[in-house]
Amino acid sequence: MDSAVASKMLIGNHTYQEDELNSRVNSNAIAKSSSILDLISSNSDQVRVFAFDIRSQPHFQGKNTLEPWASRALAVAGSDDVVMIPGNLDAEYYDWLKNLGLGPQKVFAFNRENEPALLSELIMQKADEVRAFLASIGKPLVFVPYYSADVDKEAASTIDAVFFGCDQSITLKYFDKSTFKSLCQSLGIPTVPGTILSKSSDSQDFETELREEILGWLKDYETLLIRGAQGSVGSSLYQVNSSNIETHIPKMLASTESCFLIEPFLKVITSPNDQWMIGSNGEIAHLGITCQLFNGLKHIGNVKGKPYSSRIEGLIRDYSFKIAQQMRDDGYLGILGIDYIVTDQGIFPIENNARLNGSSFAFFILDKLFGSSDYDGCWKVLRLKIEPCSFSNLREKIGSLIYQGNGTHNFVFPYEFDTLQTQGDVTLLIVAEDLHHLEYVEKELLSKLEIAALN
Repeated sequence: MDSAVASKMLIGNHTYQEDELNSRVNSNAIAKSSSILDLISSNSDQVRVFAFDIRSQPHFQGKNTLEPWASRALAVAGSDDVVMIPGNLDAEYYDWLKNLGLGPQKVFAFNRENEPALLSELIMQKADEVRAFLASIGKPLVFVPYYSADVDKEAASTIDAVFFGCDQSITLKYFDKSTFKSLCQSLGIPTVPGTILSKSSDSQDFETELREEILGWLKDYETLLIRGAQGSVGSSLYQVNSSNIETHIPKMLASTESCFLIEPFLKVITSPNDQWMIGSNGEIAHLGITCQLFNGLKHIGNVKGKPYSSRIEGLIRDYSFKIAQQMRDDGYLGILGIDYIVTDQGIFPIENNARLNGSSFAFFILDKLFGSSDYDGCWKVLRLKIEPCSFSNLREKIGSLIYQGNGTHNFVFPYEFDTLQTQGDVTLLIVAEDLHHLEYVEKELLSKLEIAALN
């Protein structure tokens, strides 16, 4: 093949890893010895500044839309921390947190609803105003982003804050599915078989190469899963078979992706997510393994409650720890979530969410409520769509199930609601003492919200 047309790599190993799957399950993972907030900064003379904007990650499906999901930081920030949001502060939610003794004392709201600019861009645009607000605190600052992008690092520098993150080139090395897959291979971690195919400037030749590659794999597999290397939140994801290939190829060619992973669509038994954190002091902390929930290929939540055997958990932790060690050595800081698939052909890492994950907020919240993210009960994160309403209306609907700070063991904690009033989107954390109570609380919650089944 002419290298000017496309770059192609055959990569993967779908041989059943019998020896490895029967290997030791004792984890090399370092147990978390500090709170999540302390892993960011344990210096009481420093103030953490949370500026979460999901849109700073590459090829985000909602880029330049109205969904930064920045208000999630309110539930995780400490009392002395600062949260920055691009829109208006939801006073009802903020008051609910404050009445529970949660949330930050200081919030900087830009009051720019329907704002296409990234949060870090707003910080730089209003640098003098932001610096004046932060100067009143009188302490050194630590800037905490959602994803370590260059624009976030620049914003941190603008307000004279230490950046809790790394260069975007480091983040992208692990966030990119193609380079992450190659890294796993170099570490001796098995991956799904497949081809990595990169675009060139000659689109016509690439289209031919892409079609030939897909048809070649379809000779051995009925269905393929083709992923853009830098897609996220379900974007750049194509389930391809011989009957729909001509429908999906134009979509791939029209996308902004420059690299695709072409892999067989394996029979997946379950899809674990394994989250870790690399702290400012270099500590590698294991937050936990959860089971991801899907509606088709759409991710709708996570559940934790000892769903995996010690064999599977041990193997996943060992794989993840190798990856986390490499990331720390490269200079990565922050949370990472590695998605796996458990199949009848082995256990494979498929992507590294080198950023905060949607369910990371559950670990933050549990850490604050119980003093440990390794909660000894069960929990579930659900992303729901309901009738648009205010937070006070949502609170009325949930009723006595909502967290009230009274030591109850079974409750619901809302934490993502930026588009609740306009689109009816909300993410809730269900916490329960065991799986039976988890099932009961979820059933009651869905009934109160008039949802027959998960969206």
